[in-house]
Parts: sequence; C-alpha cells; structure tokens
Amino acid sequence: MPTGDNADSGTGAVVRGMRSTVGRESTTFGFSILVSATFGVLQVTQGTPDLPRVFLYAAGAVMSFTLLEGILSSGFRRPMPQHKTQTLALGTSMNIVSVLGALGAASLLSASFTHLIVWAVAPFVAGIVYLVIESLEEALAERVLVSSGDPEAREVSG
Repeated sequence: MPTGDNADSGTGAVVRGMRSTVGRESTTFGFSILVSATFGVLQVTQGTPDLPRVFLYAAGAVMSFTLLEGILSSGFRRPMPQHKTQTLALGTSMNIVSVLGALGAASLLSASFTHLIVWAVAPFVAGIVYLVIESLEEALAERVLVSSGDPEAREVSG
C-alpha cells in the first residue's frame, strides 16, 4: 500500500486522508472518550441525571477548553500555534495517560461529593487535567524527537 505523499493511486489518496484525519483529530478523539467516560462515572456514582444536571455537565465540559483557550490566546487575541504533525502524532499517541489521568480526577471528585454542582465541576476538572497532561505528553514528544535528531520537532505554526 503506497504511503508517500506523491502516490497517485486511489489507495494513496485514502492513506493521505487517513493520516491527515488521525493527525488532526487525535486530541478531539481523546477528549470525546474522556467526556463520555466521565459521564458514565458520574452516572454510576451520582445516579441517573435529570435534565438540569445534563446541562450542567455539558457546561462544565465545555468550560475547560474555553478557559484555557482564553488564557493561552491572551484573551482570544493571539493565534494558537500547533506543533508539526510528527510531534503531534507522538504526543497524542500517549492519550491513554491523559484520558485515564483525567478520568481518575473526575472519579475522585464524583466519589467525594454528592452535590448538584459535581455535575459541572467533574467534567471541568477532567477537561483541565486532560489538557494539562496532554500538554506534558506533547512536550515529552518534542524532547524525544529533538534528542533523536529531528530539527523540526520544536517548530510550531504561527
């Protein structure tokens, strides 16, 4: 199966499409798994939610990204750079660590509190923990690639 970027066959186009999709969506995929599993943890520990709790949950999950995007973009005034794809691929290949670490944080919160607000706080904290650990995974990937001689591993888009 051709894997090069210059492959003209239909298979080459499919492989390029898969590489692009997987490389671009890995963080989103990990976060989707995290929020689904976090909802399951809350349902097991807190019981089946009513409609207000579902809305609290959604707000808490979204706010983790919103808060960090606002901070890291200086109030949404600076672009959010990204590593080159080889660094992203290595960093996000460790998603199991960030997903399980964040799920552990949500589980701890959910096991410790039974208040209505846990439906917003647990997914918020899980999202923050996920993004922090994933950032550490990305930094580790950068270090590994730089130490193996990849001069582009530190490069980010503007």
